[in-house]
Amino acid sequence: MIEEKKSIELCQDILATRVVQMIAEHDNITQTEAIRKLMITQTYGLLLDPGSYLHLESAEYILDMYAAEQRGDWEHWTEV
Repeated sequence: MIEEKKSIELCQDILATRVVQMIAEHDNITQTEAIRKLMITQTYGLLLDPGSYLHLESAEYILDMYAAEQRGDWEHWTEV
């Protein structure tokens, strides 16, 4: 169980790092600013929640989710 938790945390870290890089490039801001922008979102909260399984998605998928949340189109991502 500990190994699974560490694997999930590693996936979360890798994805968050990649998404931060992508936000920084897209918005032409520093990675520190991109981290601040990402950390206050529901998208980031879901990424940190192992039960959401968002850690199994691609960085592009998470970035799309983040962008939709920034546009106020959050409902799209909460539909089942």
